[in-house]
Amino acid sequence: MSNDPLLPSTTTTKLRPANVSLKQLRGFAAVAREGSFTRAAQQLFLSQSALSALIRALEAELGLRLLDRTTRRLELTEAGHELVPTVERVLADLDHAAHDLRAVAEARRGRVRLGTTPLLAASMMPELMHSFQAAHPGIALSLLDASADQLVGQLRLGELDLALATFDDAAEPDLQFEPLLADPMVLVCAARHALAGAKQLRWADLLDQPLLLIKPGSGLRALVEQSFAPLGGCPRPAQEVAHISTAMAMAAAGLGVAILPAYALKAGGAAPQGLVGVPLTEPRVLRQLSLAQLKQRSLSPAARAMVEHLRTHLQAPVAVKRSPRRAAP
Repeated sequence: MSNDPLLPSTTTTKLRPANVSLKQLRGFAAVAREGSFTRAAQQLFLSQSALSALIRALEAELGLRLLDRTTRRLELTEAGHELVPTVERVLADLDHAAHDLRAVAEARRGRVRLGTTPLLAASMMPELMHSFQAAHPGIALSLLDASADQLVGQLRLGELDLALATFDDAAEPDLQFEPLLADPMVLVCAARHALAGAKQLRWADLLDQPLLLIKPGSGLRALVEQSFAPLGGCPRPAQEVAHISTAMAMAAAGLGVAILPAYALKAGGAAPQGLVGVPLTEPRVLRQLSLAQLKQRSLSPAARAMVEHLRTHLQAPVAVKRSPRRAAP
């Protein structure tokens, strides 16, 4: 690099950031707008001496006189006139950003990405989503319906904020679980089925029934097998299917009976298909639904609003829809 003072310098001069406070900018904007230290100080709830000190400090930092003060009047200098639109724009942007952030903090704006299993998405979630959006119209809500394993994966990838399903809590140490609903297992059958009018049934009453079960490997199948274990094991099913909706459709067609959580009866197709549920006892088995989130990731105000909404609406077990008990012939 040449040191010849006659040659142009190749060194780029780095501008020093101005050490200007928001309070100084607001003070200057108020004085420029009001044309008076007295009125500006009253508007900002400051003393005139405090406001004058703010303006002097701003001028000193910028190295420019912004105001010409006389005993009779106050006028903006040329530099002051140049600065006014920039300061007003900066203050307007800051006020707008602060308003938006307050809206987010108060859960009036934002987004929530919630995941549930397909059965929950078809049974409980439509009503819950409707009531949540009625209470929080400014929050965008998206729903992913997938298996519990897929929901866990999406939580870890940051693609979901919350997931509602039945989880193996011990197998997911990086997730935080909050139990929200313990729903009873029920016999699901067509309204015309011989067992449909029973007030309740024992698991032993199902040993000779054509069972429509979910395929092995699912949490629901494991729960059913565990419940039959004291009776000598799970009977051989009439049909094994991959989806709960398939089991329900088969039950409606009279091909057998399904064993499902009571909230399955809230699915859109349950009532049109004429399905009813009969509570199962001895033992009374509950399927627990938990709300999951990643431990190391904090929830947004919008997501926290969803947590409170689910807590409020998922505290009581789902009512089981039963047909009237038929009179004995």
